[in-house]
Amino acid sequence: MQWSRVKSIFLVILLLVDGFLCLNIAGKYVSRSYRQAENAHNIVEILSGQGIRVGAGFSLPDAHTLPVLQIDRSRADEDRFSYGLLGEDALRQEEQDGSGTVRYTSEAGTVSWQGGGQVTGAFVPAGYAAPSDSGEALRLARTLLTQAGLAAANLSLQADGLTVTASFPTAGVPVFNRALTLDFAADRVRLSGLWTFDTPYITKSGNYVTFAATDALFTLISREEVTQIDSLTAGFLLGESGSGRMQMTPGWRVKTNAGSFFVDSLKISSVLL
Repeated sequence: MQWSRVKSIFLVILLLVDGFLCLNIAGKYVSRSYRQAENAHNIVEILSGQGIRVGAGFSLPDAHTLPVLQIDRSRADEDRFSYGLLGEDALRQEEQDGSGTVRYTSEAGTVSWQGGGQVTGAFVPAGYAAPSDSGEALRLARTLLTQAGLAAANLSLQADGLTVTASFPTAGVPVFNRALTLDFAADRVRLSGLWTFDTPYITKSGNYVTFAATDALFTLISREEVTQIDSLTAGFLLGESGSGRMQMTPGWRVKTNAGSFFVDSLKISSVLL
């Protein structure tokens, strides 16, 4: 048998195998898409039966598997952040009441950090002139956050008039209550928010939670008075767990007509964000 004929036979066999694999993968994709559409339709029917509408852009997300994370308070990063905004001559004073509050004061203003990652402040940057629009507010916020030691390129910045909010994801999903807000007033900048610096970590092997969107929905509607569901987003909620440590709990944010709720995957409970 000629070698060219053997090669042709091999190529035909490979094409047949590839075609079979493509058909198999396509079939699984179509079947999965059908099941997802059917599940979403069933959920909409169940909600409608309880007098709950869904928003025009509503879709039912897949179940997410996320870890329960811990993160430590970083006094060194809090120092760097505060000195970056107030100047290196800022006076650092730690409260002796056991609250973990640290206050920084200079001629520029004040910044205070509390044990659970809460930060507040009011200060006047050198040569400060209040921005005139949201574009200027975004540029000034990026400059100030970079000056405070944050990698502004990794942050998501959103402006609402002269108020800018900074955030960043963890494990590819949002942390719903972790954000810094800079409010640019006529004579000063007001700072507020909940923030972390260090890298989060897992304390127990296999400490992962799989929590379906449908479970989050049924948990929510059994506890809260809502009449419309608009969207579901998987992510974390940051909370204090003691000894300078905070916990990042996985769950779902559900946007409704009554506000946005976080459905906790561990406690199987809901809280208004």
